[in-house]
Amino acid sequence: MKIYISTDMEGVAGVVSWNEMEPPTGREWTAMQDTELNWLIQEIQNSPLNNQIEEIVICDSHARGENLRYGAINDKRISWIRGYPRPFYMMEGLDCSFNLVMFIGYHARIGSWHGVMDHSYSSSAIYNIRLNGTEVGEVEINTYFAGWHGVPVGLVSGDDILRHQLKGFLDVPYVQTKEGIGRFSAKVYHPDIVKENYSKAFKELLNKLPDLKALKPAPETVLEIDLCTTVIADAVSVIPGLKRIAGRTVKYVSSNYPDVLKMILTVAMLGGRFANYK
Repeated sequence: MKIYISTDMEGVAGVVSWNEMEPPTGREWTAMQDTELNWLIQEIQNSPLNNQIEEIVICDSHARGENLRYGAINDKRISWIRGYPRPFYMMEGLDCSFNLVMFIGYHARIGSWHGVMDHSYSSSAIYNIRLNGTEVGEVEINTYFAGWHGVPVGLVSGDDILRHQLKGFLDVPYVQTKEGIGRFSAKVYHPDIVKENYSKAFKELLNKLPDLKALKPAPETVLEIDLCTTVIADAVSVIPGLKRIAGRTVKYVSSNYPDVLKMILTVAMLGGRFANYK
């Protein structure tokens, strides 16, 4: 059995702003991220599932992917995916050989009321993302990528706003780390409470595991991205296959979902260069 863990930072316990993630205070939150992962790995090690697992891949997926400390988790089955850029960013290295995906430290999609550090792949360039007419965030986008490979998502952690958003989309155990108040404010829980939440969620996962199913994307995906400004739309509309349909909106259609994810990443990377263009 192989497990894939994609990690972000905004949903990690305690943290409330990107300012906190900058040096020197940022080291505190990367350490907390490692702590949460250690709690999760300990649950795996103490479970009946442990002897079935041959590999655990942890994809460091916040900013440039240089957050997790190499060797900070004591289990030789673990390997880390680090660095940036990479073709599939938050889901780099995932393929059909894996059996289970987890999203740790994730956050609410862009435009979420009370969502802590809400965004969808780019806070500076992207105003909204829709797949086949439905607003989505990183959990939904990445869940469909996992589903494309036939791999189910089994556990998610983050704030209460993300938890609410996923109702009706993804029925899996959820580790609530805090309660959103505003974009840069939250009611944060004591670490012991968060650790207990991981333990409860993992035990729930063990019960649900036999019935988990991959959530596959539609046979054809219509991607629409609203950009933050028209100059960003000016820039990204040079991308082949991307059609501009309004002042700040571009559209892309594909039956190959990995290309949809790559298009989102391309728009985020190129668009971010024009976020402060004057």
